[in-house]
Amino acid sequence: MLMAATLMVAVPLDAGTSVDGPVRAGTGDTVTFTLTVDGTASYTADIPGGSVEPDFGIVDEEAEIEVTVPNTAGRHWLTVNFTFADGSEVVREWLIDVIEPYVFTARLVNNGDIDVNGLPVKFILNGETVNVTTVDLAAGEEKTVQYRHIEGLSSGRNTITVVLDAENDLVTLSTGTTSMTTVFYIGQADYSLSHWIMGLTLVIMTFGLIWVVRKPKRNYGRPRGRR
Repeated sequence: MLMAATLMVAVPLDAGTSVDGPVRAGTGDTVTFTLTVDGTASYTADIPGGSVEPDFGIVDEEAEIEVTVPNTAGRHWLTVNFTFADGSEVVREWLIDVIEPYVFTARLVNNGDIDVNGLPVKFILNGETVNVTTVDLAAGEEKTVQYRHIEGLSSGRNTITVVLDAENDLVTLSTGTTSMTTVFYIGQADYSLSHWIMGLTLVIMTFGLIWVVRKPKRNYGRPRGRR
């Protein structure tokens, strides 16, 4: 006779409780997290070295909080404590890798006598568009636009290009153009400069070696021969 057995799997009471947000942020950045629960619960939230706004409140199925991460690079934990009407508590933690970002800036100038709104500014890193933002400039106004890059960069030569989608060059960069590319190096100096220095060093060493080999020997400690 065959006997059927049923495997009973207990479902955790906190299965419907979650914290969702970015896993990476730049030092001091403010990022958005979403809190989700099945039903309604109160919460408190904390991140050591940073801040949460609001750091306590009510979650009615879903709520958003703004988390300002610490100014110190490293791994930091966001902790959220949920409390339900029956007094039960659930603690959720979220690990954030806080990274010291590469900061790219561009100075914009409105050369006209009319306001410009919603001007697209594009940042292109090593040929790939990494950020597009819009800027408002009053007539004659100058403004600095910043992009904070928190992804890794390859060692050696890199390029960052800023492009303005401006009509009739009404708004330009501080260079007077609507596009500018800057070359920078990570982990080493300019290749051409380093090669030039290496070549010059090799030439100096070569002449030094020739001078040592061909240097006339002095007759120290020996009597002079008779004439």
